[in-house]
Amino acid sequence: MRSGRSPGTSLHDVAEVPEGQGAEAAPRGARRPARPSRSAVARARRRALRVPALVVLLALPLAVALAVLRQPTWHPTDDLAQTELQVRDVGTGHPPLIGLAGRLGSLDKQGSHPGPLSFWALWPFYELFGAHAWALQAAAASLHVLAISTALWIAFRRGGLRLVLAVAAVVALLARAYGTQILTEAWNPYLPVMWWLVFVLAVWSIVSDDPPMLPVAVFAGTFCMQTHLPYLGLAGGLFAGALAFAFGRAYARRREAPGGLRRLVAWTLMAAAAGIVLWLPPVIEELTHSPGNLSVVRHELLHPPQPPIGARQGLELLLVHLNPWKLVAKQPRATAGALVPGLALLLVWAASAFVAWRLRHRPLVRLNAVLTGGLVLSVVSMSRVHGFVWYYLFLWAWGITALLLLAIAWTASIVVGRRLGPVARPRLATVGSVALLCAIIVSTTAFTVDAARAEDPAPRLSATLGRLVPPTVDALARRPPDGRHGRYLVTWFDPVSIGAQGFGLLNELERRGFDVGARKIYLAGVRSHRILDPSDASAEVHLAVGSDIATWRARPGAQEVAYVDPRSSAERVEFDRLRRQAIRGLRAVGLVALVPAVDNSLFTTILDSRVPERPRELMIRMRDLGLPTAVFVAPPTR
Repeated sequence: MRSGRSPGTSLHDVAEVPEGQGAEAAPRGARRPARPSRSAVARARRRALRVPALVVLLALPLAVALAVLRQPTWHPTDDLAQTELQVRDVGTGHPPLIGLAGRLGSLDKQGSHPGPLSFWALWPFYELFGAHAWALQAAAASLHVLAISTALWIAFRRGGLRLVLAVAAVVALLARAYGTQILTEAWNPYLPVMWWLVFVLAVWSIVSDDPPMLPVAVFAGTFCMQTHLPYLGLAGGLFAGALAFAFGRAYARRREAPGGLRRLVAWTLMAAAAGIVLWLPPVIEELTHSPGNLSVVRHELLHPPQPPIGARQGLELLLVHLNPWKLVAKQPRATAGALVPGLALLLVWAASAFVAWRLRHRPLVRLNAVLTGGLVLSVVSMSRVHGFVWYYLFLWAWGITALLLLAIAWTASIVVGRRLGPVARPRLATVGSVALLCAIIVSTTAFTVDAARAEDPAPRLSATLGRLVPPTVDALARRPPDGRHGRYLVTWFDPVSIGAQGFGLLNELERRGFDVGARKIYLAGVRSHRILDPSDASAEVHLAVGSDIATWRARPGAQEVAYVDPRSSAERVEFDRLRRQAIRGLRAVGLVALVPAVDNSLFTTILDSRVPERPRELMIRMRDLGLPTAVFVAPPTR
């Protein structure tokens, strides 16, 4: 067994001998290979230094985006506010034990994504960059850069510098397709997208006799699984299959390579130890709560509240995501579209996999085996989706598509290389390397241009919150008798964005040193140490949106401390017109019961499957325009 790479793992016939790996464990009595010369070692080191240079190049667009996002000040709302709250909890007496609140469980016991690893991973970068809202964006980008670095390192182990260039081209394609929003937002569906690529490459390494990649796969897989539920079956299934293959192969070769099985066991034990540590927080939460979050997740998976979409729609979704044009055209949010391009890519890849098998090219055969497992698990995962088919549930699929393209191109290069003579073959390798580098530069340059126009998430909500917070802080600081030393219950009514600015207000007040909490109904979003009983509160800080403002203006003892209408005069006229048209559209199809929800619960009405497309479009525009928002301070409701 090799200490790192099985025979033929380099870009066979068109690449140099792989750098950076130890020699294969020789059978007893075999002559040991000669030590490489000093000049060869020096060349290998120079080549290895090119990998960090590629990382810097690929990270350039994210650096530009972060510079653009530095101003104006961003105020996180909704899930991103909840994320910052829990990242801030790391290193305190209330460390996060589970992931971000999700669409799991019931109203009285809302579940969360399996684990808190993303919060813990964000925290050091968050602190490094200043522990404020922009630092959360910088931390998210840093995690993606770390994942990119790891992916290129794995590629170097597998196939030297030319495979590094190929994987860098894959990363450049994916990064431009995902864009600055996905790669700078610390939202849980976005954070794992590059780590999923790392995981698949690490699994490929495991089946390629590279057991040191076991801990890497455990970390990357755990990061994906804990951060976003859809990865649970994907990563778990691929890892289990890879580990079974590795042990089967090591056992079969125990006489030929007697140390291979022992080495695999040793690295497996190290990976298991890492896995135990990484999964300890959610296990502790499970054992100390009834029901624990893992139990809620398990019940959701085994007993979904709605029927899953099924295998047919799952396969159609996969084909939509196998469309390579959508990667080039930067359409990662697509959940519908033509199926033929995806089917064509699948057939071309299947043909290339057959060619690789006929050529007995073990690295490609094993990569294709991993991708086959990924495709099968993709169909299973997609078919189990229930409810609204959100784009963010399938962002991982674009990584599979990009690796299919890599496998096809690699196979083509091998076929062409074997038809050339020994003189022309190195020239082809050089041309291929230059072409890959040009593709990386072109894609990264285009992404950098896009990054120069980066925008904060929900800029309208952020700007509104930014205007509400300063007068609210001043009012609380001056409020007798407690002022800054009081305990404040933050409540909200938000028919437009389901409380997005409410979580944002709580986060901003805590950032400024106030002791704030929320009602128990928001337990999953703010965690138990921020739950505040009204009887223990010094005052209630209420964020009112739309018609709720008039209700609170009529409430005895309530003081209005801030008011913002984000709409211009023309937008207010447009909002009223859209509202009338949407209500007319609902009545026209007999959905009279939904008419009050246009004012009381606009967000959930948009998602109602009974609503026709035209009224939905009108209400989406209403949501984007927003409503007047005010903050009131009043004695708490006992």
